[in-house]
Amino acid sequence: MGTLRILHLEDLPEDGELVARGLRKGGIDAQIIRVDNRDDFVRELIQSPPDLILSDHSLPSFDSHAALKIVKDEEIKIPFILVTATVSEEYAVNILMEGAADYILKDRLQRLPNAIRSALDKHRWERSREEMVETLRISERKYKLLFESNPMPMWMVSKSTLDIIAVNHAAINHYGFTREEFLQLNSTEMRSEAEHKRYISDIIQDHRNIYNAGVWRHVKKDGTEILVDVMTCDVEYENQLARLVLANDVTQKIKTEQDLALQRSTQQKMMAETSILVQEREREEIGKELHDNINQLLASSKLYMETAIASEGITSEYLDKSREHLLTAIEEIRKLSHTLIAPSLGNITLIQAVQQFVQDIHFTTSLHIELVFTDYLEEAINNKIKLMFYRIIQEQVNNILKHAKAKNAEIHFTLKPELIELLITDDGRGFDTSKTPGGIGLRNINTRAGYFDGYTRITSSPGKGCQLEVVVPRH
Repeated sequence: MGTLRILHLEDLPEDGELVARGLRKGGIDAQIIRVDNRDDFVRELIQSPPDLILSDHSLPSFDSHAALKIVKDEEIKIPFILVTATVSEEYAVNILMEGAADYILKDRLQRLPNAIRSALDKHRWERSREEMVETLRISERKYKLLFESNPMPMWMVSKSTLDIIAVNHAAINHYGFTREEFLQLNSTEMRSEAEHKRYISDIIQDHRNIYNAGVWRHVKKDGTEILVDVMTCDVEYENQLARLVLANDVTQKIKTEQDLALQRSTQQKMMAETSILVQEREREEIGKELHDNINQLLASSKLYMETAIASEGITSEYLDKSREHLLTAIEEIRKLSHTLIAPSLGNITLIQAVQQFVQDIHFTTSLHIELVFTDYLEEAINNKIKLMFYRIIQEQVNNILKHAKAKNAEIHFTLKPELIELLITDDGRGFDTSKTPGGIGLRNINTRAGYFDGYTRITSSPGKGCQLEVVVPRH
């Protein structure tokens, strides 16, 4: 890539310098022409068309939407990238649909060099494909000019023998074979062995029009496997039916996309973990406040009343009732504290914590809960996963109490060689899963399981109860 001529639509000089510095840091050699109004933008665009356009979203008398429209109206086919401080997701989607190559936020300028490279690569690929399609439409006799000088690797395959019968310079340079070596190859030798059957099945098909055959694994002379996006067309070549192949190496592009997907997944997990930690800390603080402050106040009140009852001349009947009410309040606060504060898994097992929770439910409601642990080993699961299951059990049982009108429920916990499974089943009224959206409780359950690479599944229908399945890998 030589020196790029970039037209930058930006009204703030300091932001223009930030972009220029980011490109230099990313290894982009560029001549940047910054303009801040419509007239200068149109003049530079028409008189000296750039290799690429960078555009801020909103300027005092101009914006990126209008700039992109001018580029399209003038039929100037160059990449257009939106570089802005902030933009709504809806606007970003719309401008991409209208033809922008990408959009970059100004606080993420480290992405800009790769975005430029990707946009230019895509532009070259699309231009090459358009040239190929246009040339083939004019006449197949003119294919040699396109074939030999095309910057993309191309070759011809005999459809009867699958031998390679012609190859261009770009393919020779990219794959590492000499022309003579290429012309001695059978086309199956360039494919990964695992894709031979797929290749045979594809090449026997009749594709007289340009056809996108998808992504394939090819093998270079040095044994390196690459991923290529293949365009094909069946043509007559030297009195035989042949397949014309154009291959675009997308190995790095796919790797970059996979890396970005992994990065997004990691960020989502970090956000989920932070959300869970914040919830736990809030619950713990509330629980401590109830236990340490309010509970102590109520205990002191009880002590004063007991003293009053023991004194002569005071009617104790009402004081007795007050003491009973205070005792009830203390017990309720104790239960609430236990609910809010996570069980100390250093001192209590998951089985004990769940059993205590179920006993409290039996004491305060008519719901009967059966608790089953199959092949369970306490030491086989780390404390974070135990806490996750404990919170999910709490959440789902509360859902059953609020919505299901169930008489019976079962909590079945199974430890398997590769995974941990929790099933919570009730005989309540059930619901139509296709019509009833998941509430906050179910979203919390999904978030907690997803943080540990697990998944959840709800099975229910009206009148047939409900089953929640939570599966988490053992790692």
